[in-house]
Amino acid sequence: MGFLFIFAISITGEELLSKIDSVSRYPHSIGMFEQTIITTSGKKRTFRIKSFTKDGNDKQIMVYLFPPQVRGDAFLIKGNDVWAYFPETGRIRKIASHTKKQKMMGSDFTYEDMTIGTYKENFRPDQPVEKDGYYILTLYPAKGSDISYEKLVLTVDKNTFIPVKIDFYRKGDNQPYKTLLQEDIKVVDGIPTPMRIIMKNNTTGSSTEIKMLNIDYKTPVDEKMFSPEKLREVSEE
Repeated sequence: MGFLFIFAISITGEELLSKIDSVSRYPHSIGMFEQTIITTSGKKRTFRIKSFTKDGNDKQIMVYLFPPQVRGDAFLIKGNDVWAYFPETGRIRKIASHTKKQKMMGSDFTYEDMTIGTYKENFRPDQPVEKDGYYILTLYPAKGSDISYEKLVLTVDKNTFIPVKIDFYRKGDNQPYKTLLQEDIKVVDGIPTPMRIIMKNNTTGSSTEIKMLNIDYKTPVDEKMFSPEKLREVSEE
């Protein structure tokens, strides 16, 4: 007579989601990163970007420093809202909600990807399962949320609670439309930080790599920076 052993997981989907969110809920950060876009034809485009965040990733500013033709281009993200400033026009404009699925500056990250914020606010979790030392957690858009993906499947490191892999599924997809990888995890100022992030479009073959050059979690960031009226001033500093 055989025996069936069932091992219960000691963490619920809601508890795991809270731990995942807590890892990214640092008070503020100032960083510099390099973003390389590899197009479907294999052409590479590299940008250098300075970033400021507050309240986790609820408030973000990104200022493009290189190459010269995009120097000063800047984006402000607050919750689900995005504003852009382009020096050539001198105007600050809000990104319309119906364009959130568009690529941000030609990358494989959409405006929606950048505004997802905390998972617990926007998704409802399934019960996680354990596989090869990781938690596998499937998320579905919460009722009332404006998420275009049908589901996200997270592969979560059991020690750091960082999702080292996120598969994005659109409605009707049998295979993930996009895959996000978070690699080279280092502890900076006591915070586990992915130093390399890759977003792959599994349909087109394009990809975008973000390489963290430096990150500072200790220096305070002024709350007043995170207003559309200040975006021009921040981009010119």
